[in-house]
Amino acid sequence: MSHNCYKVGFALLLAAGCDYSGDFLFAQPVEGLDDVWVLTAENGDLIVPSTVTTIDEIRAATIYAEVGAPQTTAGGGVTIDFIGTGGAVCIWVDPETVTWNQSVASQSLGDFATKFTYPDNVFDDGDLDILGGLSVYYTGSPGETIGDFQVAYEDSLGNEIPIDLVTCPNTFDRFGGPSTAGRGFPEFCEIEATDAGISYTVLLESFASPLDDDRLSFGVIVTNGLCVGPNSLESVAFGGLVGSDLTDECLIQGESLMPDPNEFGPHYGFDAAAHRIWPDSIEFESQFCIDAGSDGAQMRQFCNTEADSIQAAGARCGWEDFDGSNPDLERCFCGDPIDTPQGGSF
Repeated sequence: MSHNCYKVGFALLLAAGCDYSGDFLFAQPVEGLDDVWVLTAENGDLIVPSTVTTIDEIRAATIYAEVGAPQTTAGGGVTIDFIGTGGAVCIWVDPETVTWNQSVASQSLGDFATKFTYPDNVFDDGDLDILGGLSVYYTGSPGETIGDFQVAYEDSLGNEIPIDLVTCPNTFDRFGGPSTAGRGFPEFCEIEATDAGISYTVLLESFASPLDDDRLSFGVIVTNGLCVGPNSLESVAFGGLVGSDLTDECLIQGESLMPDPNEFGPHYGFDAAAHRIWPDSIEFESQFCIDAGSDGAQMRQFCNTEADSIQAAGARCGWEDFDGSNPDLERCFCGDPIDTPQGGSF
């Protein structure tokens, strides 16, 4: 091949590079569903923290909605504004659906590991991270771009030093930043003493969107009082008992919503969202929570029954590009057993 051929090929590569946008790295936008928006009360006003004393009141105070996958490297998410009450306020969010790491240990490691021997369908799971604090410190532009709660302090030498003024979450990781829950797991933040009459902003930042439909549905509740401990939101949900990372998944149920091309919520209260909740999703979550301290037999039975039902119908799981319109594809909460790693494989 002549040098001229190499030159032509190189020129074509350069020309192709000029048109490179990187759009393929992002999920396709869902028409009508924003990736950055503001959640308000049903009447359009600011969210008012609810007082809940029963599980029915928790369901009535829960808001269900969706957020589109981020369209830029700036990220996306939903902001909530509320006015401080002078007391404690809890913000609890649960993104769809349930996630676990499959246990492939060759020997039994006890009930906890045995519970997760069935693979998970990771394509229907998403992740929202909470950041919150005084609205005056929020750097984002609500409804336009997301931000954080970091301000710059100039020292005596003229150096700008970032100061993190985030209030939520309440725990921090080994690097000093906010520590957040993993994919599909509920996340909460409690502000132990809000300033009465002062505005607070909470960002539910989209960390990961479900790959099956690029629509991250979630349930969120803002209540008076603490999230965990005696007389808390958690104690109301579980009858005074202390919850766990697994049982907390069932404090908000029904957050996995069926995609509708013309409707995105929000839905105020469990009953309002019921018509769009994926069939069997609540039962699936319940088995996950019920088995928290057992050998996992019930959840494995759910997964086995699901796989047998899909096979009998001659269908398959809609792992990707799933919108519910193809009768040959069915929504799967559990993974495909054939995806389980085998000995000697990678």
